[in-house]
Amino acid sequence: MLLDAPSLVLVAALGMIAAVVGGIGGFGTGIILTAALAPLIGVKSVIPVLAVAGAIINGGRFWFYRASLERRMLVLVLACALPFLVLGTWIYSMLDARVIGMVLGTVVILSVPLRRALNRRKIALGRTGLGVGASVFGLASGLTSGVGVILVSLLLGTGLSGQAVLATDALVSIALDLCKAALFQRFALLDEQTIVTGVVIGVATIPGSAIAAWLVNRMHAHLHVVFLEALILIGGVSLLWNSWR
Repeated sequence: MLLDAPSLVLVAALGMIAAVVGGIGGFGTGIILTAALAPLIGVKSVIPVLAVAGAIINGGRFWFYRASLERRMLVLVLACALPFLVLGTWIYSMLDARVIGMVLGTVVILSVPLRRALNRRKIALGRTGLGVGASVFGLASGLTSGVGVILVSLLLGTGLSGQAVLATDALVSIALDLCKAALFQRFALLDEQTIVTGVVIGVATIPGSAIAAWLVNRMHAHLHVVFLEALILIGGVSLLWNSWR
């Protein structure tokens, strides 16, 4: 595997905590894991590992919210996002590690003001707006991880809320992660070590998804936004630092 046993255990434990955050709010898991993995395995290996882990992470999340899936939104988002995901993944395969680190760090940091701006505006999106936004989301997903805030904000903008957002976001993410994994293998960025590492991290997050579902269903829990944004900003700065170190 890409990590030694102690490091893998530590990252797996962090993944479970990240899954609680992502399961409650719909985003944050990828950002936290990206920041943790980058200094350990290098920025070039982060996205392939998380493509494998992400399919399992979102699979666990979808299972707990599956009854609330909005199928029409799912079909529209996938139809618009997948072609641009292919483009973004190809661009990713051509970039060197330092550029990828800069892209990852910048996207992670900018996700904080982006989320706040989208929440303030509360613009109701129609099918055209959702399709355009899904295309941008697909391109960004091919280039980096931790961009779930974009899709969550888009779905909220259409009028969806609560578990419908979480279920639809999770199934879209599963489809994109599987597509990314296949593309990374095609571009020789996904090998056996990467797959095994991603599977171990992904399986470790399943208890976190279960805890998040319990909180959402029984306590109507909300993310502590200031705490999450602090984690995001620290993670973004860490990525920038490690990419230029």
